Formats: sequence, C-alpha cells, structure tokens
Amino acid sequence: MINEIFKFIAPKDFKGAVVSVLLLTGLVVLANGAFVFVMDTQMARPVGHVVLQGIVVGGPFAALFVAISGHQLRLLRDLSLLSRKDGLTGLNNRRTFMELAEKRLDNSVQGVLILLDADHFKRVNDRFGHSVGDHCLEEISHRLKWNLRANDVVGRLGGEEFAILFTGATIEQARVIGQRIGQPIPFRAEGVDEHLSITLSMGAVAIDPDVSLDAHLVRADDALYGAKDSGRACMVVWSEGLEKPDMKSASTRRKAKKSAA
Repeated sequence: MINEIFKFIAPKDFKGAVVSVLLLTGLVVLANGAFVFVMDTQMARPVGHVVLQGIVVGGPFAALFVAISGHQLRLLRDLSLLSRKDGLTGLNNRRTFMELAEKRLDNSVQGVLILLDADHFKRVNDRFGHSVGDHCLEEISHRLKWNLRANDVVGRLGGEEFAILFTGATIEQARVIGQRIGQPIPFRAEGVDEHLSITLSMGAVAIDPDVSLDAHLVRADDALYGAKDSGRACMVVWSEGLEKPDMKSASTRRKAKKSAA
C-alpha cells in the first residue's frame, strides 16, 4: 500500500511534479482547516487566512517531499536498470537474458538460439590493454544491436561471450543474419595506425519446445566449439552428429578446463 502511494505521488515529469505539489498542499490546507475548526469553533480567523496559512506552511514541505520522492524513484529505476543490464555494453546481462529467453520458450515460439564468442579476444587485451578490449566489446554489442528485430533477445553472458534468441526465425534466416553479424568488426586502439578488427564464432540451435533452455544452451555451446574447431569466424548449426562419442561435448570440455586450472 505504501509503495503504491509513493509511486502515485512521485512525479514522472514536471507536470506531474506540479500536480503532486498542489495535491499535497491541498491536503495540508484541508488538515489545517479541520484543525482550526475543531480548536476554534467560533472561527474567529477568516477562511482565507486559514487557507493561506496552510499554503505557506505546507507548500514548501510538499514541494520538498515531491522532490525527494522523484529523486528516490529515479534512483530505484537506475538501480533496476543496472541490475538487469550489462554495465559496459548496455545489453541484457546473463540473468535478464535467461529470464526473457525462458519466457519465449514457455510460449513455445519458433526460433533459433545462437551463442557468439569473440575470436582471440585475449590477444586484444594482452596486446592493447583492457580499455581497448572494452571498446572492442562495445563495438561487438553495436553490431548485434543493429541486426536485431523487435522481438529478438540479446545478452552478454560474460566476458566475450554473447547470446541471441531470434524469435520466430528459421535456421536459414538465422544464417543470413549471422553472415551480417559475422563480418569483421572494426575497432580502434589509441596510438595504433593499423586497421584492427575482430571476428565472431557462432553456435546455433533451432528451438525445440520439448527441450529446456539449459539443454538448448548446451547444444549451442557444442556448436560453438564446432565453429572454433572449424577455424573460427563462422557459424556451426547443432545437429545430432555433434554428439557422436568421439567428440567431447562443450560441458565436458569446460569441466576439463576448470580441473586443469
């Protein structure tokens, strides 16, 4: 109840702030008038004096309260945005991407899930520093945003790994979009004259309504490793053949990496 009142009073714009101040000031005037009526049944003071007193006393406090409420509301919105977005790229963070993708899968929509990984990104950080690496990630995010449609979901899962859920798309359509995304992405490094660019390896899987999101991610991860093994800078689509016994799954590889570390 308190939260609803707070949201109602907190202004969304200048017009809303004026309305809120007038509303609160009016309540103070009514309260002041009621108090005077109860305490002074003879109403020795004119009504105009009582109203003016309420405005002069209550107006500044109403304005201050509205200002503080608006500031608090903006802070809450900013915190909510920070909790759902990646601070560097502005894309959905991992948690938000998973939530949105789960909702799409719950609606049993047709689509394609793609995992993307920046090729040799560690070399960028090692050679030019993390600030250039951050700029490189920002350029990747711009490329992804420019190739999204209204209902698609994109997120940065961590490090140099990204994910896109193309809703309502077929593998063929995802390949076309993937070709545009997969073109070398230029980025700058201060003091470096050479033209720098980075490519993306992509693993894609068609959405199966009977399969969980985690299982889709594992399949896309397997396909991503297939793209890495195929020379990078390409897209590999998951198929049953990627699960053949002589090829390690992505989850197995990652466990091996963790144990080695």
